[in-house]
Amino acid sequence: RMVPASPLEVITWSIIGGLIGLAVSWVPGFHIVNLIVVITLLTPEFIASNPYLMPYFALGALVSFAFMSSVSATYLSISDDSLMLMLFPSQRYMLMGYGHRAVLLYLVGAMGGVLFLVIFGLTIAPLVIPVVFNLFSPFYAWVLAAIVLFMFLSEWPKEGDREPTGLGRFLVAWKQLAGGLIVFFASGILGLYVNYSSIIPAERAFARLTPLFIGFFGFSWVLRNIISRVRVPKQDTRDLMETNLRAVLAGVGSGVLGGGIAAFFPVVTGGMGALVSGHMVSSRGDDTFMISQGAARVVYYVGALLLLFTPTARITRGAVAWIVQGIYTPKTWIEYYYALFTVLLVASLSFIATLYMSKAIARLLQYINYVHLSIALSIVLAALSYMVAGVSGVLLMLVASTIGFTALVFNTRLSYCLGALILPVLLSMTGTLDPVLQFLGVRLA
Repeated sequence: RMVPASPLEVITWSIIGGLIGLAVSWVPGFHIVNLIVVITLLTPEFIASNPYLMPYFALGALVSFAFMSSVSATYLSISDDSLMLMLFPSQRYMLMGYGHRAVLLYLVGAMGGVLFLVIFGLTIAPLVIPVVFNLFSPFYAWVLAAIVLFMFLSEWPKEGDREPTGLGRFLVAWKQLAGGLIVFFASGILGLYVNYSSIIPAERAFARLTPLFIGFFGFSWVLRNIISRVRVPKQDTRDLMETNLRAVLAGVGSGVLGGGIAAFFPVVTGGMGALVSGHMVSSRGDDTFMISQGAARVVYYVGALLLLFTPTARITRGAVAWIVQGIYTPKTWIEYYYALFTVLLVASLSFIATLYMSKAIARLLQYINYVHLSIALSIVLAALSYMVAGVSGVLLMLVASTIGFTALVFNTRLSYCLGALILPVLLSMTGTLDPVLQFLGVRLA
């Protein structure tokens, strides 16, 4: 068969993917890409049973992940780059006892992002996307370089006003920016070694960056929690939000713009897209900010995979899309409409499930020592790195954690750790990759 036989099969597979995603996405450090990789490795017969339905399974898991992972980011301070910008406001809410309100704001933005994707997908997306793709595809390297440069130019001194002299303020400000440069190039060099050497066994090469991102954005933050010995106050689990319609619309608009940039342009991640869009629309307020993060995350992850479903484009963006493409690429309009229905269905279920999971975790934290929990999470992250890439994965996670912790020490952006992904791509696009590899003494795998 070239298409699924019935809508019932699509609904079944998408809900299975969504339920599995909901079951594990609240677990700190467990990225949806890891989930799909593990399922593909451990149960190939499940994927082979009907490859035409695999895209809907992945789409359901991806939608549920975009919703449920907000719980770990808010209460347990573990996320990937697309939520790193949200950590400080959401942590502030949690330390005031309002973590559930932060999750609720995020969910409102996430549903706003879903509605945008469905409406846009049913109207002008098939016409607009090919035009935009043909317009920008020759300039991807320039766009990526411009966004990276903007990341550094927009770095605002966080401590410069505390020094009594102008020179002191100048040095403090540049210490922070210098820390960002160190983190960016250190992570970039580590990315070059991991991508172009035999550190990771060949049979695990598809997951070679997973230990790095666990170290950058997960293990380093858990280590910070252990050292700082955070105490979590009692959480208010009432379904209350302090916002208004204007803030919701501004947040969703900013998030859609940032998530769209990240979904469409290769290598640009959700955090980078949200950073750019936040400056473009000049959004203000914690409520607007967290709503925008929910919308951006959904549009970034789910929108990227929907590009593969679009019959007029079939663009591959994101790790999940690459995995799905290797099994089966949707080709027909009916598959595209099934995908939009899947997004709306699983998002509705995920909204409700995430709401109740947030309340459960908030109550659970009243009875668990946060430091002990962080120690347990560090063990989980190390075990996950070992499961994905063996002993080499654990060692690489520790090295990446050092780089991520360096960003925390310098009080600079953790997003600079994306140099592990960005620097190799930029060097490849500009034709300077081979000389740099020779200079570093990297032997091609």
